[in-house]
Amino acid sequence: MLVTEVRLPIWWELPCYVTCSLAIIISLYGILRQWVNYRRPFEQRLVVRILLLVPLFSIGCGVAIKWPNVSQVYLDPLREFYEAFVIYTFFSLLTLLLGGERHIITSLTIDHSPTKHALHWLGTLDLSDPGDFLSLKRGILQYVWFKPFYCFMLLVCETKKWDTVQFWLLILYNISVSWSLYNLAMFWKCLHKELSPFDPWSKFLCVKLIIFASYWQGLIIHTLGILGLFGTEPHLKGYLYENGILCIEMLAFAILHQQAFPWTPYSRMGIPSGARMKLLYAIKDCFGGGDLLWDFKQTLLIGHTYYNYRNFDTSSQILLNKKKNIRNTMNKLGEGYRYSSQNENSYWVSYGSIPRNQLDVASSVVTSKNSDEEWDTTLCEVPRQTLHEDPNYPVIWDPEGYRYTTNITKLKRDIESRGTSI
Repeated sequence: MLVTEVRLPIWWELPCYVTCSLAIIISLYGILRQWVNYRRPFEQRLVVRILLLVPLFSIGCGVAIKWPNVSQVYLDPLREFYEAFVIYTFFSLLTLLLGGERHIITSLTIDHSPTKHALHWLGTLDLSDPGDFLSLKRGILQYVWFKPFYCFMLLVCETKKWDTVQFWLLILYNISVSWSLYNLAMFWKCLHKELSPFDPWSKFLCVKLIIFASYWQGLIIHTLGILGLFGTEPHLKGYLYENGILCIEMLAFAILHQQAFPWTPYSRMGIPSGARMKLLYAIKDCFGGGDLLWDFKQTLLIGHTYYNYRNFDTSSQILLNKKKNIRNTMNKLGEGYRYSSQNENSYWVSYGSIPRNQLDVASSVVTSKNSDEEWDTTLCEVPRQTLHEDPNYPVIWDPEGYRYTTNITKLKRDIESRGTSI
């Protein structure tokens, strides 16, 4: 715990308050624009959660240089946890941009050959294998789960003066954050071609730069303090210097975040025919934790019971035949996947069951390429009416949005071309 009154030089402290204030204003403006143009909730709630990292860091760093004791006890654990949470949120955003987990596993990566790990003893990574996808996702999420435990134990070690325990905690922390970022990089490596249309580099750098800046700067400053370069009270001075540097950097991070996560694609010009959610309901949707609880439950508790070939089955036998991976095929067979009719049909069997004749096979079929299913046409018979909206999340239709639709744009170009030809 920091108890001695030490301050930054006034020529450093005042610019810190100015840059932190500007960073907060810029970030909150971008977040507000996201909320008033809330047309893609599944995507924008993740964007807003990422944008909140800058004001949270700015507030934490500003308080740290004024009241280091308050910041270390109350704000630093929250800041550290949210930093880990943003890594998971960024992964969720990339997954959503690619069409979701099911699309990635069953369609997008079906033509991809397994990717070699940088650590060769780990073998290969095949994201069309639900088990591999789960392992990669857990590798990213473990940092989010570990961080609250780490922050709590760090406070205990500071109070009890357990220097040895604190040293081993630091080693575990380094392993956890490195493994999380490594898995995120492997996800990037496997799907870099598919991610390229979404300009992921700027988003990736924004997320990683804050994490790397806070970590490596803190490590370097802590090392300089151990070497005696800060004189008396090296721990407190190092803490103030670290947060003072971050205060100055927050302004640049705020600008970079606005460039990487703009609100304009969600405006009425970007989505002219889309309704937007009301402001208060947009805020409610953004801070609701239902999606987080569901995802954590599926990944941590259910795991392989959900992430298996039976739940992530390919919709076409042709897609399956494209996969030239014996491990993938054997894993699928091990979970109960079978062929019939000279590989023309496919089906799933229960654990330990073997169909004895063709009748049994027919009764066991779950998915089949040639199966004729009766379509439910009741919805087609309902006369066209006004679309019903969710009363829990009412929306607003922009009457001026038609100006930016594709048809109006083509009409304007046609009129302009005719005018120039005359």
